[in-house]
Amino acid sequence: MDSQLAKKIIIDVQISGWSCLIPASVLLYLYQITHYASLLWGLALVVLYAAYVLATAKLDKWQSPSYVLRMSLIAMFFVGFLPSIPLLFCYSQERKAGLKWFFAKI
Repeated sequence: MDSQLAKKIIIDVQISGWSCLIPASVLLYLYQITHYASLLWGLALVVLYAAYVLATAKLDKWQSPSYVLRMSLIAMFFVGFLPSIPLLFCYSQERKAGLKWFFAKI
């Protein structure tokens, strides 16, 4: 995988991590209105996911399409749809790059 694609993937992963602030702020606002404790559990989950994504954004495991797909599905079902969009773009780019590499070897 070339370095330019790796930089794009790092930027997309960081955008995904920072976009977790929107569902977190919505959950915090709903908690302020309703005072349901279950919203705090959801808020904690979103904040932990965002911290994990931002802390590991520069690691090589994000270069694997299967890992990115797994993390985007976790984001889609447990965090919100918005943070999963940049990860799905990463997955698409990595799949295309992997197919080009595969067909170049044949």
